Amino acid sequence: MVGADPVARPLIKTAHGWLGNAFYWVIGVHALAAIGHHVVFKDRTLRRMI
Repeated sequence: MVGADPVARPLIKTAHGWLGNAFYWVIGVHALAAIGHHVVFKDRTLRRMI
């Protein structure tokens, strides 16, 4: 079919790393927001999620 593209490989690898890190940040911020709702706002958001 199609062989490996030596020009696109570094670009795809870099994009893959950036997207992976971005998703880790989104997951972390989401978890902190859920804990913040539970501890600071004392509402039932975290309990509804679980």
